[in-house]
Formats: sequence, C-alpha cells, structure tokens
Amino acid sequence: MLVDTLEKQLALHKSLLQLAQLKTDAVKKGDIDELNRIVREEQKHVGAITILEKRRASESDETVSELLPSLPQEEQVRAEAARDELIDVLSQLKEVNELNVQLVEQSLQFVHLQLDLLSPADSGTYAADGDNEGPASGPLFDSKA
Repeated sequence: MLVDTLEKQLALHKSLLQLAQLKTDAVKKGDIDELNRIVREEQKHVGAITILEKRRASESDETVSELLPSLPQEEQVRAEAARDELIDVLSQLKEVNELNVQLVEQSLQFVHLQLDLLSPADSGTYAADGDNEGPASGPLFDSKA
C-alpha cells in the first residue's frame, strides 16, 4: 500500500512539474488565459496530492524512511526508488517554481513601470503669486475612453 501511494504521488508530482514548465512558457508569452488554465490544473493536482499524503499519514505516523525496514525486500526496493525519484522531482519543481516567481515579479514590475509612464508626475505647479497649486491635471491615460 505504501509503495502504491508513493508511486501515485510521484506520478502526480511529475505531472505537476510539467504544468510548472508550461506555466513558465505561458508567463514568458504573457498568455493569461493559458496561465489561468494551468493554475486550475495545478490546484487539482495539489488537492489529489494532499489526499494521498493524508492517506499515507493515516496508515502510520512514521516517515517513509522509518517504514522502509519493515517492508518486504521487493517493496522496499520499489519504495526507495519511488522516494528517491520523488525527492528529485520535488527539487526540480522547486527550481521551476522559483523561476516562475521571478518571472511573475518581473512582469509585475513591467506593468507598474508602464502605469507610471501613463500617470503624470506629482510635481505641482505654481500660481502667479507663487503659491503651490498641486498637480495640474489628472492622468494622461483616460481609462473610460
């Protein structure tokens, strides 16, 4: 049972890694619709992974490493292989997610820059008597147009 659960978790994490890589491409292209679709798929995967982990944890309070010696030799080999591969996939997933965070942050900075360019500076103007009147007008970009 432990081996089957680990193998299912591994398959879900591999699929999640593929989705994260697709997300990188979507962010680079600026494809918001594709990004939203990928995020919905990721949420389904995370939900399924959570259910599997709860099932595994309900079977025993011990970690996988602690359970390995109690398994038959064949299952022990399969469980170790699944655990090691899962650790590798999780490491790759972490790297891709960190890249995605950086890309999204850069995209957000770009959007803020664009908005700043469309908004006037907050420099005030002076009246004929020298008093500061504050900003002369509203934004240069009329969002109602």
